Amino acid sequence: MQKMIDRFSWACRMLLPDRLLRFYPPDFTLRRPTVSLLNKRIRRGKDCYLTLFKLDCYPVKQEISRGEWSDFLEAARRHLRISAMNRFEEQEVIALVQYSDTELIMLTESRYFKEKSSFVPEKLRLLLDGVRTDLEVGLAGHRPEWRNTLTVVSASVPFSAAPASDAPTEILLLESYQAALALATGTITPQMQSLRSELEHVLDNGTITVLAQPIMNLTTGDVFGWEMLTRGPEGSLLHFPDELFNFATQSRLLSRLEFLVVKRALDEIASRSIKEPVFLNITAVTLSHPLFLSHVLECLERSPSLSARQVIFEITERHQITNFTAMNAILGSFRQHGFRFAVDDAGSGYSSLQWIGELVPELIKIDRSVIKHVDQIAIKESLLRAIVMAAREMNCEIVAEGVEREEEADILFKLEVDMGQGYYFARPNVLLHEHERQMFQETKDRIQHRRGLVAS
Repeated sequence: MQKMIDRFSWACRMLLPDRLLRFYPPDFTLRRPTVSLLNKRIRRGKDCYLTLFKLDCYPVKQEISRGEWSDFLEAARRHLRISAMNRFEEQEVIALVQYSDTELIMLTESRYFKEKSSFVPEKLRLLLDGVRTDLEVGLAGHRPEWRNTLTVVSASVPFSAAPASDAPTEILLLESYQAALALATGTITPQMQSLRSELEHVLDNGTITVLAQPIMNLTTGDVFGWEMLTRGPEGSLLHFPDELFNFATQSRLLSRLEFLVVKRALDEIASRSIKEPVFLNITAVTLSHPLFLSHVLECLERSPSLSARQVIFEITERHQITNFTAMNAILGSFRQHGFRFAVDDAGSGYSSLQWIGELVPELIKIDRSVIKHVDQIAIKESLLRAIVMAAREMNCEIVAEGVEREEEADILFKLEVDMGQGYYFARPNVLLHEHERQMFQETKDRIQHRRGLVAS
């Protein structure tokens, strides 16, 4: 009798329109509601994204019954749907799909502007991060005893950036899922092998570009220096820096990429006759490479106008430092030539504070998470004040990253932070000759005006 009821229910759902089957549709043989819904959006030229939510709970899955696991998956589907509908407009959610017994997929249409430097629009990324957190918290509430063993990992992929973007929608959906899975887990799938070949081609041919974002002196309003930022080939999954460097790490090509980036950045700086300091992002892995120092010195020899004193290596947290004694010896060998160092993301966690104490950098870059809404959250202002005081005792200069609002800049003036960087001052752009920088006069005037208002 139950089988007959199930078959009747299945037949009834076959008659429903696609829009009523967008939440976890059954796997029909004769029709694919998810593919149909996605195809309609793509044909209308909408920006669509696939987000994979992977339930990382293999140990506990092996210890429970099939019925308990089914109940858990039902809770996961329910929490994802509730979060999606709370955080998104109804028309933005194209479909929710259970792809496997540990993978849920959310297809969304985005109405947000995407910066060229972003893989996913920032506002959409924040919404999706919120959904992932909601799902993780909801599942922890459903099974509190799994709180310390259950995590949800996620990754988002724009359909326009999928390798087979000219393929039928069903194939596009599959390839986008594979790309998101590889980004979420670090697994190199057959599709990712093709991407590795593309990365090797980029490295062989040097097809990267560098942009520069100014770092402003918050006392004078002048440009203090430039942070050099990397982009891969336009229109590729490797165009955006997070994906480019993360995939290079997975493919064990990170040092080779960073060697290329340093060379390209220094060539660009020399060609523009830049006199200010330049910040070059580098990992501890590449700093430890036995040939890296000689590589940088050779780059400087080709450009006599450049000085090692201009170069500030910004050590990123992409890789942890396990031996600070050895790393200090490496930094010492660079400092003998005049190079300086900055520690990135100060205030974002214990490791960055440990790095500051162990490495004693010349500059400290305060993480954007501290700066965001620092004018509204008292504890953030207190944390910023403490970092500023510690930096002064260490004789370190400070750069505040991610400054986007006038009110945030005012707090920096109030606490006499040395330098600021972010969209409030200027966006990343091609590096300019000195005679092309008229646009920064307005920024200088604004800094001096706001600083005077805060002082009064």
